[in-house]
Amino acid sequence: MPSVRDVARRRRRRRRLVAAVKMFTAKMSVCARTTTATATRGTRGTRRGMQTPPTSSSVVTRCVRASTVRNARVGGACALVGGRANVYDSCGAHGRRTKAIVRAVVEDEGEDEIPVADVNFGRALLIFVAAAYGSLSVCLKLVFESQGAPTAGTLGGVRGLMQLACFLPMLMQPNSTGGEGYKKGRGFWLGAAELALWNLGNQGLCNVALLFTDATRVSFFTQASIAFTPFIATLGGDKVSRNTWLGCALAFLGVAVLGMDGGSAAAAAGLSGGFNFGDWLAVAGAASYSMYIYRVGAFAKEGFSGQGLQIWKAFFLAIMYGAWGLYDVFAFNSGWAGAGIPWAGWRNWEVWALLAFTAVVPGCIADLTQAKGQETVSASESSVLLAGEPLFAAVFGAITLGEFLGPMGYVGGLVIIMGALIASDVFSKKKAA
Repeated sequence: MPSVRDVARRRRRRRRLVAAVKMFTAKMSVCARTTTATATRGTRGTRRGMQTPPTSSSVVTRCVRASTVRNARVGGACALVGGRANVYDSCGAHGRRTKAIVRAVVEDEGEDEIPVADVNFGRALLIFVAAAYGSLSVCLKLVFESQGAPTAGTLGGVRGLMQLACFLPMLMQPNSTGGEGYKKGRGFWLGAAELALWNLGNQGLCNVALLFTDATRVSFFTQASIAFTPFIATLGGDKVSRNTWLGCALAFLGVAVLGMDGGSAAAAAGLSGGFNFGDWLAVAGAASYSMYIYRVGAFAKEGFSGQGLQIWKAFFLAIMYGAWGLYDVFAFNSGWAGAGIPWAGWRNWEVWALLAFTAVVPGCIADLTQAKGQETVSASESSVLLAGEPLFAAVFGAITLGEFLGPMGYVGGLVIIMGALIASDVFSKKKAA
């Protein structure tokens, strides 16, 4: 998907091309009036035996005018280029001169290239985003391994409130649901609540999965969400490209290969390699995240503000996490079988610091930084940089948790990343404009 900067640059290029053709049309119109007058005098003179002067300039003028009107209706830069080609073919030598004039005008206007420093800064931002997302599962795993760790519901409730506090200034804005031109009303609130539900399914299942498997494996399995996207898009009536299906197949293959490696958690428990309960929960979380991404695009097509939905999604998500946390407290106080202490070590300031970090950095700053970075970096390159998330998780997990995957685990993880890159059309050849 093109960034905001790319869209703006295309619009500027289109305006310059339209202005160039219109300017040439105006010049040719002046010549046409002169030629028409000459042709009229020549026609009168023909009756007296005089030779009629050529009128090819009038043909050129009509061709250019027709092309300008046609391309103005289309309004696309590519259509304008195609229209110019038609003018050149129809008008012969005069068309070749038209091509030279239009190209000269466009070159004189110059191309608004993004400065190299801005591109490199955008790349650095996206690398930071990948590292921030990669640290999430590792930090939550550290919380669960602390003494008197909170339950999954309590952790989600506390972290949800922290994350909501980060978005509170945006919630207080008068146009938090989107400015003019965006749809609002009941559909907006239902959409924000639905996105919160899919996000809860993703992060909530991954939080529980960390109780049974490695943080590195959870991060790799989450990256495999691309495997479910084609099926969801097909059910929604969208057309799926071959690259997307190929990436889907590779992602499924990577999940299978990664599942053959038991990981550190399975080795510590004396289990052989293969899928464990936490792995299946992480895969289910990846499916929920894939549905979340698909619905975000669907709501954008319906005319809802993407930023507004993200802001109010955080509000509904905090309510859902809070309900989950209250359920854990109620189950413990009621003496239900299997209910654990909600948070025995709540006085541990290190756990509070970890939760605050996950809410502020991966939960809020990373989202805003990603939008900023993609303004100057292409979508394909952004996909490559963001695909490094599980690699950062592997590094952080090895340093802080002592987690190491086996050879099959790393091979499976790399196959998943390769599938995600292929599905993002990173390796496809760019079509000539």
